[in-house]
Amino acid sequence: MTRRAPIVDAHHHLLDPARIEYGFLQFLPQLDRFVGREEFAELCRESGVDASICVQASDSEDETAFMLAQAAASESIAGVVGWVPLADPLATGRALERHARAGAPLKGIRHLIHDEPDEDWVVRPPVLESLGLLADAGLCFDLSAFKPRHLEHVRRIADNAPELDVIICHFGMPSAHPDEWEPWAKHFISAASAPRCHVKVSGLDMYRGGCDVAAFQPYFDLALEHFGSQRMLWASNWPVSLQLEGYSELLETARNVLVHRSDAECDAIFGGNATRLYNLDL
Repeated sequence: MTRRAPIVDAHHHLLDPARIEYGFLQFLPQLDRFVGREEFAELCRESGVDASICVQASDSEDETAFMLAQAAASESIAGVVGWVPLADPLATGRALERHARAGAPLKGIRHLIHDEPDEDWVVRPPVLESLGLLADAGLCFDLSAFKPRHLEHVRRIADNAPELDVIICHFGMPSAHPDEWEPWAKHFISAASAPRCHVKVSGLDMYRGGCDVAAFQPYFDLALEHFGSQRMLWASNWPVSLQLEGYSELLETARNVLVHRSDAECDAIFGGNATRLYNLDL
């Protein structure tokens, strides 16, 4: 594959466990330490990644402030997907206005809906109202869809806020075995029918046990069939991906999966779509 455009990692994290609570660290204690922009920047330089989107991993304003500060001091972090209190539309509106006045590189919002006991949390009326405010502000909504039920809600979100770009994280967390895809595949395909729904082709290493072209291929093929190359975004999910190891391997595996696609398709998946959706100034 010939590189023709900037490469953008559309989803990675930075960590400050001394100040911020991250629930997932109970499962990954090896990540219970500070992980900052310098460490990530070195990986980007080694791998040829030009820019990135830092994504929230804690439902807190403190973490959003931490990520924005890291981005302000970084040459490669081009945007942040942060958190606002979506359950309270008035508070959401105030937070969005505050960030806009500050000129913060806030490009999207995410809430850890997979941690909510109510699987229908994201379609509660106040949350839907807040999602409409995101659309009005020109921000994306990263959908932390870890269950098929979460994917079911894409159509309702799209109907409620047709101008909102919804970006599914990590393929919507499919089964580790393609012969046991249902009900994930059905709802994944249904979500793709919403024209402003997109998908981050990331996270496969978490449930495939590492990087493997043959293992990744069916997931990419299904996404290409139903979303198309113009609605797919490559992302690493670092440092959760491979627990701080294998950053270049993740990128190379995705490249090899897509080796037979056109340059235009690869340019879109590896950077063009993220640049457009998150309105990045590269």
